[in-house]
Amino acid sequence: MIHLRKNALSFPYTPFTTQRRHWKRLLPFAVIGAIVAGSVTAWDHGDWRLNLSPSEPMGIWSVTPISPGTKLHVGEIVTLCPRLPEGFHYGWLMDKTHAANACADGRAPYIKIIVAGPGDMVHETDRGVIIDGHPLPDSQPLPFTTSKPQVRLPQWRGTITLKPGQYWAYGAGDPRFSFDSRYWGPFLRAQVRGVADPVVVWKYRWTPKVDN
Repeated sequence: MIHLRKNALSFPYTPFTTQRRHWKRLLPFAVIGAIVAGSVTAWDHGDWRLNLSPSEPMGIWSVTPISPGTKLHVGEIVTLCPRLPEGFHYGWLMDKTHAANACADGRAPYIKIIVAGPGDMVHETDRGVIIDGHPLPDSQPLPFTTSKPQVRLPQWRGTITLKPGQYWAYGAGDPRFSFDSRYWGPFLRAQVRGVADPVVVWKYRWTPKVDN
């Protein structure tokens, strides 16, 4: 052992240097793995959210639970558990029954952006949604899901001026396929779980598979 220490002082110890450089190359992957593992663990405790839906940018989100004094604003992204219309099948929605902060029906809270609030006028037709005279891009509702087999979707139609405590949800990641207020109408502040902020996210333009 003493002889090796003397050599180490007299000559560069190349194997150790090579090994250290090797670990430096692996460090980014280790950090990414730790972030993903931590996010999945934190998701079960309601602090972070691993979003795999293209409705909003996919990736890791930080979720801050709302308190009675939290004010919601247009432009904020929230997690919520809206009340869905009865008489429709929702088995195609991804379940998260193991999550500690799941909705009452066992599914993960949706992550959506608020595009209208109290006092705003929302008008929806088969061609899309208009808020205070401004059309929402890519907001034409779909009659059926893109899953196989296809399932009929609920359809909200009409004009409403949102009352205090009412908001309109929209999926701004890839709104063409977002399951939002176009289908279940306004949501209530009481149905909001938290305010979401992006940590590591990316936009994904999803294309459903079409049978030939």
